[in-house]
Amino acid sequence: MHQAGQVMQQALRNIYNYCLDYVQVFALIRIFQFLCIIPVTSIALKLMLRITGYTHITEQNWQSFVAHPLVIAMICLLILLFLLFIYYEMGFLFLMAFHQQRGMRYRFFPLWQQLNRKVIYFCSIQVVFLIGYIALLLPLASFLLPLTLTQTIALPQFLTEEMMSSRAGRLAYTVVASIAVIIGIRSILTLPIFTIQPNISIFRSLVQSWRFSKRGLFELVVLLAMLLAGHLFVMLGITVISLFPLYLIERIMPSAALVTAGLTLAFLEIVFVVLFSLLQAMFSQIMVAITYNTPVLGKVSMAVRHRNRYYKLLFVISCIIFSVLSVMNIQSLEKSVYAPDTKIIAHRGYVAGNVENTISGIVSAANAGADLIEIDIQQTADGKFVVFHDRTLRRLAGKSGVIANMTLSELQTLTIHQNGYSDKIASLEDCIEIAKALDVALLIELKVHGQETEDILPQLVETLRKYKVLDTYYVQSADGQKMMQLKKLVPHLRVGIVYALNIGPMEEQVDFIALEASWVTEPLIEELKQRPMDLFVWTLNDDRSLQIFMEKNISGIITDHPDIARELRAKQSEHQYFLQRVLHRLRFIF
Repeated sequence: MHQAGQVMQQALRNIYNYCLDYVQVFALIRIFQFLCIIPVTSIALKLMLRITGYTHITEQNWQSFVAHPLVIAMICLLILLFLLFIYYEMGFLFLMAFHQQRGMRYRFFPLWQQLNRKVIYFCSIQVVFLIGYIALLLPLASFLLPLTLTQTIALPQFLTEEMMSSRAGRLAYTVVASIAVIIGIRSILTLPIFTIQPNISIFRSLVQSWRFSKRGLFELVVLLAMLLAGHLFVMLGITVISLFPLYLIERIMPSAALVTAGLTLAFLEIVFVVLFSLLQAMFSQIMVAITYNTPVLGKVSMAVRHRNRYYKLLFVISCIIFSVLSVMNIQSLEKSVYAPDTKIIAHRGYVAGNVENTISGIVSAANAGADLIEIDIQQTADGKFVVFHDRTLRRLAGKSGVIANMTLSELQTLTIHQNGYSDKIASLEDCIEIAKALDVALLIELKVHGQETEDILPQLVETLRKYKVLDTYYVQSADGQKMMQLKKLVPHLRVGIVYALNIGPMEEQVDFIALEASWVTEPLIEELKQRPMDLFVWTLNDDRSLQIFMEKNISGIITDHPDIARELRAKQSEHQYFLQRVLHRLRFIF
């Protein structure tokens, strides 16, 4: 533990002594990312869409999209570009740390040349090992490997929720995640070894990392834990201290609260960027120190007058950035959406304390304040509509029956179980009747299993017309063709298409799109607002994601927790303190 603390202390000294070098490097990395990586990715996507003739990529067409030879080539080139960016980003930091810890003078251009000499490995079969290495580190990327390109990479929430919905899924997820973390930590030294040693391949670097971590794994884990704990402690400490003046001003001099909030938010945004950069620098210092056992600090040779000149320039640039951010934040806070129009949609009813897609779930969802209640329907063997999500009874009833092969009356005799609760399967008409009694509208999702009758859409329309809900209910499905037919059949019915994946602009002629949260982008939100077309985002179950999409004032959020979503929406009122608004925005950064 003493040695770990010494490595941390010496790493901080190195970063302080060479802080101007780090400022220049991080500035160049961010500039290159925004001026090259992001535009190239956007241009490549548009070109691939034009080549294939698709307007956008969905779960229905992605297989044929990626099968196109030119698309395959462009995807390979993009992967290579991302790998090179990661290699140069972290490789430069590793080389800087290596020279600093040995007291060796260095210049940026020779370091760049040293990295260039090994680019040849990216054009060989060796790149497969690097791809595997990065893939293994993805579960750790947001913390242990702080790269600018991996901060937003995560499994789509709907996939993890499906896996975590069963005991077997939770066990499999835990085992796979644990193995990935262990292998990732054992392999984490691959990149510093590869970038620093001039004549070593990617594969040999991976082998050396594995051998080293076998004897030094405990020390590595301790150092990383100390780094993360210290980083979070500093972030929280600075946040609390910075927000205290705003807390006082809002209560003593409310007229100055808006300006104070804008200044405070700008300051914290800059601090978080600096701390994230510091985390990257600390990571590189620690990796090099434990890999090459070089805790001896080098001496800084830059003359004091040169340092002062650069500090003055850095101070001026920081003041300009702070001023611009402050003005932008003041305008943004002043125009923030309070009491947004976002609809709260209960996902399959209210599953907390109930079984999904049941009458009791609808009642609980209405009592929780949901604006809409989403239910799933399928057509049974006798042409009726049953409210049920899965194609089989295995998950909820523990039986092997297939919904499409059973009649409605047979299904209604069964008891279904979920999370310790039990209930009966309901028909669509039963759900409409209870929803009308509760004065709440339904979002009906039509599940297509391939054995539907030809008149399924007219039959659905007739059911909705019978209960006089055509003007108030919503109907959606992942079958876009059927939804387009339904829209032509009943133009005033609000019809939408469900997507688990979407890349590119939408061109469907429907009333709304229901899209998985991972694929919602700012350009898409603006595009749908201009058309206009509603956007429902699914499935949002944590406070942070709920808050993010409410801030964007999207049309609707589909959630398993309508009560929490309603409370969050209610908090966005004009009487809310600016401190709370700033905290909400800072949570996005955390």
